[in-house]
Amino acid sequence: MVEASRRDSRLPYRRTSPFETVLTPIPSGSMSKPNETELEEAGARRLLAAVDELNERREGRKLAESASQLKRRRERLWASLPALSQTRADTYRLNSDALTLGRSGATYQDPQKMAQLGEAEVTADDAMRRVQREIRQLDEEIGKIGGAS
Repeated sequence: MVEASRRDSRLPYRRTSPFETVLTPIPSGSMSKPNETELEEAGARRLLAAVDELNERREGRKLAESASQLKRRRERLWASLPALSQTRADTYRLNSDALTLGRSGATYQDPQKMAQLGEAEVTADDAMRRVQREIRQLDEEIGKIGGAS
């Protein structure tokens, strides 16, 4: 009897467990075949869902790759900090010594050389601050990516 009902499509069935089949009567008026546009729309929805799923997977991989690239960049910047710090200290010391000599009355300092020492100190300080700022920005981006995945 159940097999005959399935073949006639009068009573659709669904399995609730491996041992039990529940039959659900459906009125005969709603058993019309879907037309072509409904089938095309359903296919399009399935296709769009599959594309969305693929895009989400790809974005997840991109985020993971991006996070590792950001971490490598941060490590390189962090490794450059001691050299930048040393350069900044050296330029400060040279410029400070030259200014001290100038204040003490030594007139043999070249004005052009004095200007270069001042510019070198400012440049070294700016480079150090730029690297520190970029490390903070990378930390924020890594934190955002870590929270998103």
